[in-house]
Amino acid sequence: MQHHLVWFREDLRTKDHTALAAACLSEHPVTAVYQRTPETWASFDIGTNRLAYTEQLLNSLYHELNSLNIPLHVQTTTYDGAAEMLADLCKTLGITHLHFNRQYEILERRRDYAVRTRLTDQSIACIEYDDLCLLPPGSVLTAQGTPYTVFSPFKKRWLETYRHAGQGPFRKPAPIPHARTFPSMSAVSHTPESDIHCWAITEDDALARLEAFCQEGVLHYDSQRNAPALPGTSQLSPYLARGLLSPRQCIAAAERALNRSIHEFPSESFGWVNELIWRDFYKHLLVAFPRLSKNRAFRPETEKLAWRNDPKEIERFMSATTGIPIIDAGISELTSTGWMHNRVRMIVAQFLTKNLLVDWRIGEAFFMRYLLDSDLAANNGGWQWSASTGTDAAPYFRVFNPVSQSQAHDPDGIYLTRYLPVLSALPPKARHAPWMAPHGLDYPAPMVDLKATRQRAIDAFKGLSS
Repeated sequence: MQHHLVWFREDLRTKDHTALAAACLSEHPVTAVYQRTPETWASFDIGTNRLAYTEQLLNSLYHELNSLNIPLHVQTTTYDGAAEMLADLCKTLGITHLHFNRQYEILERRRDYAVRTRLTDQSIACIEYDDLCLLPPGSVLTAQGTPYTVFSPFKKRWLETYRHAGQGPFRKPAPIPHARTFPSMSAVSHTPESDIHCWAITEDDALARLEAFCQEGVLHYDSQRNAPALPGTSQLSPYLARGLLSPRQCIAAAERALNRSIHEFPSESFGWVNELIWRDFYKHLLVAFPRLSKNRAFRPETEKLAWRNDPKEIERFMSATTGIPIIDAGISELTSTGWMHNRVRMIVAQFLTKNLLVDWRIGEAFFMRYLLDSDLAANNGGWQWSASTGTDAAPYFRVFNPVSQSQAHDPDGIYLTRYLPVLSALPPKARHAPWMAPHGLDYPAPMVDLKATRQRAIDAFKGLSS
């Protein structure tokens, strides 16, 4: 008799789960497995916010699977030990088929290759699916069959391809009609560094938040997404990163809300879909350019850049004491909530890599420590874009001025005072650059001269071609 095993990773849901849906079509017994790999995750700089949140989602998944008559086995191992531990479980349970959704980072791909090789030796069928992207890596290529390295032409071809290849979400499977024994799940306690209680931990809650955003937020996304004081972004990224939601569910919800295909969305409503295409773009790049998974710059010539990496300046940045309000507010939001507004992420990243000339890899690791939505593709792509070392990068001479960015996107300083209450004593217009007017606040002076450090960064990048 066949017995199917579904291996869960960054896809902690039962609805619209490609591998689970396929396994359940067999009408044979189905079992699930999840592997904790704390030692490997530590080497990736993954912090306790994400670990604690993942445990909450895993507990929710355990109960969802139980309702489908699917037991969940949770193992603790390393990437190197994954194949042997899965092989032992398959032998014990009499597994005939393993189903899993692909991951695209290079170490995950090597782990999966080892699993396929080991289980194939045991005559177990290993069936893989593309589930993390709307269109799988390798499906959006230039006319010459090469990967795109600039977003705009990628997006154009992506839209053409999706028109013919896009598919809607899979339904949640019906309960498996087999009597099962359910293993208990031992809890692993992680103390988060931030207050993460406000984030959804069940599929139904995440789907409800998705529907609510699509009813209102999609319509106004372009006009509000850059204002950190407003709830203008979806704040669904943690659910996508950990797999509580799928990108297919996001597209379907947006199309329902606007009652039309994404190809017919008005321009002012397309901005959020654009972000989902960016998400695909960065994941496609991980497969096309493996060096991105190896802590290397996309533009090799920038590896020669003389980063300053001043420890005292890095400490002030990470402790939100730079004296530049939009930077300190952004870091405070990150460390207190496990999330940061997207526009502020760009401002913060440009300040660290350009004004302080700190290696983007230090910032990337800092974000990995705190972010609930930490994801190599998006995190690496964003930091390299800001540092002008990546694909589709901003030209090195484009250096955000954090004060003018703050004035443009948070004109009354509402976001600033939300995370820096001390600034509420100042008039709204004075909050962006408090050093410009005398005050008696307990707030530090700016740690650097923005104009001078901007020029220093430009000179450093110019030196790469001299």
